Amino acid sequence: MVVVAIAPALLVVPLDGRPVRFGAPLPAAVLQQGLGLQGKGVLQWRPLPFGRPGTETVWVEIAISGPPGVVRVVPGGTGPSEDGRGPVFVREDREEALPHGRLQQTLWRFVDGSVDERRRLEFTSPTELEGELFATGEALTTWSDGAFVRADVLCRMPRTWFDEVGVLPPVGGGGAVTTAVRSHLGTLLPQLRELPGRRGAGDYARSGGIVTNNEYDTPFALLRCALGMRDPLALARARRAAVHVLDRDFDANSGLVFTHGLDHRGGAVEPGHTWLRGVLWTGLLTADDGLLDGARSLARGLANHPPVGTGRNERLRDYASPLRELEALLALSPDPVLALAANRLAASIARRFDASLRTYRFGEGEVGAGVYFERAWLTAGLLLPALREHLARRDDARLREHVDLATQALLDRLGRGGQGLPTHWRIAGQQLFAEHREQQTAAAAAVLEAFQPRDLQRLLRRGSVRGAITGMPSPADPDLATEFTLLARCDWVWR
Repeated sequence: MVVVAIAPALLVVPLDGRPVRFGAPLPAAVLQQGLGLQGKGVLQWRPLPFGRPGTETVWVEIAISGPPGVVRVVPGGTGPSEDGRGPVFVREDREEALPHGRLQQTLWRFVDGSVDERRRLEFTSPTELEGELFATGEALTTWSDGAFVRADVLCRMPRTWFDEVGVLPPVGGGGAVTTAVRSHLGTLLPQLRELPGRRGAGDYARSGGIVTNNEYDTPFALLRCALGMRDPLALARARRAAVHVLDRDFDANSGLVFTHGLDHRGGAVEPGHTWLRGVLWTGLLTADDGLLDGARSLARGLANHPPVGTGRNERLRDYASPLRELEALLALSPDPVLALAANRLAASIARRFDASLRTYRFGEGEVGAGVYFERAWLTAGLLLPALREHLARRDDARLREHVDLATQALLDRLGRGGQGLPTHWRIAGQQLFAEHREQQTAAAAAVLEAFQPRDLQRLLRRGSVRGAITGMPSPADPDLATEFTLLARCDWVWR
């Protein structure tokens, strides 16, 4: 009898007959052995320009061409492709100076004869193209027909793989309630209307005639929908939204993005309105070098612009949002400069903990006469998750204790019952009053983001909690894109 040793599969990839190209994290030690393919087809790979040498896990571009069926990527085989040349495709990169900008072009010539093209034109002067005016500092990225479908294989991968990768949280704590919430999100996806034209593609409108500028990280929300629902159309939306952030909303001078306004570039630039998670994860999973470079630029912008507001202009979001975005990148790629910026933000937040109120106090909440206005939906939905992500990288016993106390304070408030979920209240001398509760709003849903699976499971058993979060937002909501994003990006929705 002959015993044949079968190498354990690093990835199991379902093919539909078209070449695929996507990103995946693999152990660095395994990559030293090269990669091989079990099954019919050919494999090509290269490390993505992300991460640091010496890290345990390396993100790589995986390209496979083969007939319909299932193949397995295994240790041992060929090394990384050199100069973009391999058995699956040949990559060609070109640059050209134009009177109004700089053109970058990438071609992928696949073994089956298909050709993908990506063109990015960075404008160095105001330019009108087909009736649309592009400003200096904007860019226009276009892809050939069919180029986006290379990464559709992601929507055929098992849900558990995305848990392991980290783009979705592990299942648990949600049950039938979160299943219903996800189902409702699926019905809303076709209702989201992208803005018209090439300048509008990948972005959405909200009430008052203003542009969202992908508020609350629309690319990340759409990416989670794509992977959690196995929806290739949502994946294409996520990619367009991520590209839009860098082409339209990004300010190269500050490294931040313009906030929502009448036009994509009409608002101010603020660290509290700059999100990189969607750009980062979309870039990693679709093996898009441009998005990965953009995510790093956004991170550097956040690191270089610490909060400066004082008094009533000292805002929670300007501390918590940048911390959470920096920690998202640091969880995947160590960087001492970004880590120092994140540590300083976390320390600034920690100093604002009030043990008597069991919350973090910011100037915007100091309304006078010893009264503090607690925005619980921001504390629960943004600040506490940011601190937990920081603690996962850099443990601090005292900070962890305070986070637990603040979380328990929220639980105690929810435990008092009542219709809806408490999103705001006022505190004076440890006495709570003027509590505001909401139902069918994303702010109400954000309150649940503070809780771990066991507490979440208990909360979702309550009819008042279920009633506050199911069936929302309405398709007729004038701020549908914002409400959708704030809900779909939440961890608890995907548990």
